[in-house]
Amino acid sequence: MNKKILYLIPIIILILLFIVIFNKKEDTGKFYLDDKYYNNGEFIGTKKVNNGSYLLNMYGDMCIFSTPCEDIFKVVMEKYKIDVLSISYDDFKSTKYAKDVLYAPSFLIIKNGKLIAYLDSESDSDLEIYQDSDKFEEWLSKYIYLEK
Repeated sequence: MNKKILYLIPIIILILLFIVIFNKKEDTGKFYLDDKYYNNGEFIGTKKVNNGSYLLNMYGDMCIFSTPCEDIFKVVMEKYKIDVLSISYDDFKSTKYAKDVLYAPSFLIIKNGKLIAYLDSESDSDLEIYQDSDKFEEWLSKYIYLEK
């Protein structure tokens, strides 16, 4: 009887390990914006930033793209009814994010007041995202839940 128990112990341990490893929920790192931003799919003008979880469109006076970025962003915003804060480059320069995000236009993802990711208008790898709503949606969905 003792030998049977000795043989069962490793099998039980393997079963338990299997359950723990494969039953673990995957942490994607994605998060929800503050509830108030799942609303109308509109730009909300602002002159300052806060410590919440939100999206921030930082725009400049001149658009360097063939299709204005706001038009691309708006497609996704309207589809998922996500409101986005919108700030001018001049007002943006006084925010805590200005040391990291140097060029306009840009689109920032903020979680609890911390910069998670942003589009860089000087980066070749981000150019396609600025000009294709499907690419923008794909990029955005890596970080946030698009629907509440």
